[in-house]
Amino acid sequence: MTVFNPSCRVSDIFSRYEQIVFIDVETTGLSVEKNQIIELAAVRCYEYGVESDEKEIDLLIKLPAGERIPEEIVELTHITDEMLTAEGIEENAAVDAFLDLFYPAEKTLIIAHNAQFDLSFVLKMLEKYGKEIPVSFDILDTFTILKDRKAYPHSLKDAIDYYQIEGVENSHRAVDDVKALCEVVKHMKDERDDLEDYINLIGVHRVHGLQGEKIEGIVYCIQLLGSKNKRLPDFFKEGKRIYEPEKVKETRPLIFKE
Repeated sequence: MTVFNPSCRVSDIFSRYEQIVFIDVETTGLSVEKNQIIELAAVRCYEYGVESDEKEIDLLIKLPAGERIPEEIVELTHITDEMLTAEGIEENAAVDAFLDLFYPAEKTLIIAHNAQFDLSFVLKMLEKYGKEIPVSFDILDTFTILKDRKAYPHSLKDAIDYYQIEGVENSHRAVDDVKALCEVVKHMKDERDDLEDYINLIGVHRVHGLQGEKIEGIVYCIQLLGSKNKRLPDFFKEGKRIYEPEKVKETRPLIFKE
């Protein structure tokens, strides 16, 4: 068993990146077009030479006037309308706070569990204000990695249980989830030193297809669960299972967040 250590020490894992940003969001639903972020948490780990710095944000974000959090989301996250009224900030202020998190580094890695879900919401929110992430970045999706390593299910809670990590929880509060994610990444590294093979690679469900719009720079591959002899990066290197959305007859919405 390992107890949570708030220091990510990600420089030991991804030495070629100057900064790593872990992100997690909680939303009013699963549709990027119809729903909104109500909590955004991120931890930035920056190291360059002898200088190192960690910074985190945990933001509750107000909804537009007249909108309320659905009951099922309140039950899941324990975030209430009253909390947003008392503690929340305006969405445009959350955008500025998120962008301020990024140090002007040339080599940035963003890590999320189900990165397609989280980043789709974040990028959509930034787009509303004519903004974008101010640095070029790569993406690592721990959801894709976990699907290559263990049988269903593959939620962040399942990752915590699988690696027997103590002191963290998947509470469906973004700040807790992002801290748990830091620990999951370290345990994934200890289990098998191949995380960099998954950078900018996201597994796509063979039936449901892509959830949301494609993110620029990401390669999407059909990921079949139970392929014990090969990892998704191996199929990609062989030119197999590349996901071609133009062959899908209908655009499928975001369906779930594991």
